Amino acid sequence: MTWTVKAVDRNIWVGTSVFALPFLCLISLIIYFYMTSQSELATSLLIGSPFFIFIYFKINFEKTVFVYRATEERLEICQWQDIPDLVFTFLKVFPFLIIGIILMALISNPALSIAALAGPALVGILLASVGGDSNYKAIYKRFRQHDFTWDNLDRALLDPQKGLLGLSVSSPNNVIHDDQINFDNPDDHRYLKRIYFRKDQEAAVLELFRNKMPAGATLVERNYKYDFVG
Repeated sequence: MTWTVKAVDRNIWVGTSVFALPFLCLISLIIYFYMTSQSELATSLLIGSPFFIFIYFKINFEKTVFVYRATEERLEICQWQDIPDLVFTFLKVFPFLIIGIILMALISNPALSIAALAGPALVGILLASVGGDSNYKAIYKRFRQHDFTWDNLDRALLDPQKGLLGLSVSSPNNVIHDDQINFDNPDDHRYLKRIYFRKDQEAAVLELFRNKMPAGATLVERNYKYDFVG
């Protein structure tokens, strides 16, 4: 049996917190320029703001592609994120746009306080460091493949609302032992392997796991909680 799912495999509040500061600085600049009768600069920022919002949604809400293949002995998992290269190119270019706007502001109004522009400048530097980091793109777009045997599946947490199974799988690389994972403790959910399914796939996937899980393994229904950093 094989099935493919696209899912947001992360806590979206992490990405929101990263983009919140640059977005607030952008809004503050727009308001400041309008209040100081520098409408041209404010308009240019306003026109550019949809691109910033697009980048936020494209990265933070980008779905991961999961391909599952169940065999007699194991479950094989492949996953990747198909984020366009244009997104990462924009992260590199956007800081230069901010610098250009800052220079235009200083030229049009030499009396403008440097402190007032320090915030946007720091945002530009931050985005430049992120966009220029080759590892940043590699982390988001890397192809990952792993598997586990059905014999190592001890317990499963079912969250039908999120369309996922959280699996407790025995492995020598586990941070904690499987019998120490408490399904009722949200902090322990980070140690579970997430398996996604669509609503139309739910019946077939659950039947597969019930048939393949060892005799002593259990499946319980709980509300899965994402870890803040994942």
